[in-house]
Amino acid sequence: MQYYNNILTVEAVWMIEQGIVSKCNYDSLSRRGDLNVVRRGCRNTPALVAFDSMPDRYKKAVTAIVGDVRQAARQNAIAVRIEHSPKATEFFDRYMVDDDRHLPTDKRQEYYTNSIVLDAIGRLISERNSKRRALGSRATRFWDEIAQTVQELDKSIFPHTLPANARSLERKYQRYMESGYESLIHKAYTNGCKNAAKVADENQEAMLVTLMSDPRNLDNAQVSRLYNMIAAQMGWKQISEGAVAVWRDKCDDLICARRHGQEYYRANREMQVKRSMPTRPLLFCTMDGWDIELMYQKKPERGATTYFNRLTMVVVLDACTKYPLGFSIGENESPALIKEALRDAMRETEHLFGKMYCFDQLQSDHFGMKTLNPTYQVVADKVTPARVKNAKAKIIEPWFGYFNKKYCQMQTNWSGFGITSRKELQPNVEFINKYKKDFPDFAGVCRQVVSFIMAERKELREAYVSQFSSEGLREMSREQYLYTFGIESKSRYLLQGSGIRATIGGRKMDYDCFDTHFRKYASVRWALRYDPDDMHYALAVNEDGTLQYVLEEKYIQPMALADRSEGDYEQLQRVMDFNRRKESEMADDLSAKNERARDILEQTTLSKLLITDSNGQHKLPKAKARLAAAQLEEVADDDNFYDMY
Repeated sequence: MQYYNNILTVEAVWMIEQGIVSKCNYDSLSRRGDLNVVRRGCRNTPALVAFDSMPDRYKKAVTAIVGDVRQAARQNAIAVRIEHSPKATEFFDRYMVDDDRHLPTDKRQEYYTNSIVLDAIGRLISERNSKRRALGSRATRFWDEIAQTVQELDKSIFPHTLPANARSLERKYQRYMESGYESLIHKAYTNGCKNAAKVADENQEAMLVTLMSDPRNLDNAQVSRLYNMIAAQMGWKQISEGAVAVWRDKCDDLICARRHGQEYYRANREMQVKRSMPTRPLLFCTMDGWDIELMYQKKPERGATTYFNRLTMVVVLDACTKYPLGFSIGENESPALIKEALRDAMRETEHLFGKMYCFDQLQSDHFGMKTLNPTYQVVADKVTPARVKNAKAKIIEPWFGYFNKKYCQMQTNWSGFGITSRKELQPNVEFINKYKKDFPDFAGVCRQVVSFIMAERKELREAYVSQFSSEGLREMSREQYLYTFGIESKSRYLLQGSGIRATIGGRKMDYDCFDTHFRKYASVRWALRYDPDDMHYALAVNEDGTLQYVLEEKYIQPMALADRSEGDYEQLQRVMDFNRRKESEMADDLSAKNERARDILEQTTLSKLLITDSNGQHKLPKAKARLAAAQLEEVADDDNFYDMY
């Protein structure tokens, strides 16, 4: 239903679709003139039939479907002209309030609906081609009809808030035509309620923010009291605690760093990087120290026994499957303890993969960096220390919590989750005092921790080893390992025919080297670097560190042939081959030196003594030697001589 040239009309297609009239009957009635077709149908424009010209049976059928036909026509006059507006949607979605906030979602929908309804009113006025008449003598009646039509729109489809009063609707439409979409937005959003604000200018805001960001963390009452004291002197409005609370929430990000510290802000407010786990072992390892949450009893020579003592553990954790690759235990964290954990990690790689491999990347903290940096450079190709106090950058920090809860919490000597944990999560003090005499000593708590680490390794070993690939990894040589992690002997030793006989680690050891150059330094006194867990190898180092050779523990051969076992012959043959090679090298070297000395001697004798050859000649051989030397010198001076090579 709609009005066409002030005639109430019905769409012909709609009547046919609703079964009010058949297509055949419609054609007959329109041809005979029984239906007044006020607009002929064409593409995208349906034919319109005057409602008053229709037979009564058709009028009753239309009324039964739509109800009050004139009210339906008025509604359609606006509804059919309402169109979606992407431009309005974009404007209200992007509109920013003064404090960098968007409009509330319900307000965006309300303002958008108001705008498209007002646009529909504008189309209606334009189609009637009578804007002057609408605002002239007949304007009152016209806007009354529009206001009534707008209020009759289905609010579930068009939830507008346009005024029902015709004059108010007309004024709103005029403002909309003049100022556009922004005229629909309430002043509370356009002005930010600054007219009634008590903190209205930059000076007042600066003073309030300064008080709220005080490092002493003043509460709202203290801030308001101090601000009001200053406001009284400056002639500003007084504020309440509630106003301070609103401003504190508004400026929370700005004042956070000064209230709680820069490190707190970085850890809790700054943007964090999300990372993926390494795809295979040894690509990324991280290490840190942790005060083990297990107490042990310590009885000094004098004084009372204490039960609150705790040890420190340094762990090297492979981020791939979080495998504890290396660890060390001591009374406190130190460069030596960190170095011991790295040594254990190297030994574990040899145990798991058959060879020692360096890490592709090692993440450490800054503890003892100056002392430990040479060691870090040996065990890893890339060393990336985490930023100071940036615990979130190290995955080993939450791993300590996991290890503590999985293993340590089950023990009677467990000390808790740390001083920052909630009190209700800590162990019962009465329980600790009851069983404190059952706490282990230093060695006992070490055994506890070692058993936990071994259990964790056993659980993860299969999955960890299955992902290993040596591609791109650098192998650590035995020489490099002993020089970096070996313990140096207190004494220095000379090389003998039987090798080096030394007493290290409380054991008498015989070492030798299969490098033929080693035996050239029989007069050098060697210090030995050794691994107490594997004394089959040692590194011989001279006093200034310029010479170093890997030594092997001497293989003991049985005297009797009948006592020989598998491998004895191969080791004997190895020594014999070494001696032959050494003798051959010595013979070749000595022969070359003798030959050179003979040539020098011949030249010297020929030039100074008048000794003839077998033909009785002396001058001729001397002249030939002189000419040959001159020709050689001439060729060497030729620029093209070196180009040949």
